[in-house]
Amino acid sequence: MRIIPVFLMLVLWSSTIIAQTNQNSPSDTTNLDVSIRQDPQIERLMRTHLDVVSRERGVSGYRVQIYSDSGNQSKLRTQRRQAEFYRKYPGVPSYIIYDAPDFKLRVGDFRTRLDARRFLEKIARDYEGAYIVVDFINFPGFD
Repeated sequence: MRIIPVFLMLVLWSSTIIAQTNQNSPSDTTNLDVSIRQDPQIERLMRTHLDVVSRERGVSGYRVQIYSDSGNQSKLRTQRRQAEFYRKYPGVPSYIIYDAPDFKLRVGDFRTRLDARRFLEKIARDYEGAYIVVDFINFPGFD
């Protein structure tokens, strides 16, 4: 006989919980209106931030500089080194940068110094004078 009142109480208790959860959650969420109140300065700051980021087209990161040259035919020699690098390491981006009076060959787009260091160790035999530089890199791809 004691089992029936306990069972009845459990049924009533669970039905009240179900009724309460149904009252709190709307069944149709497509026509909900949400209003956000914020300082107009925040909107202006967000627009300014988006403008700056879209103009930069990159982020701060690291590259490995493997070659630098100046003088007559320095651009041509740097381009030859770039072609040689592409043959040895296909798929790794390389960039020729002119910083008067030098042409520099930098490779990779690394977000962290650790990633750049790992790559530097990988190419150390082929490019003994290579070193890591802080540079503005292209947006990294998402894996």
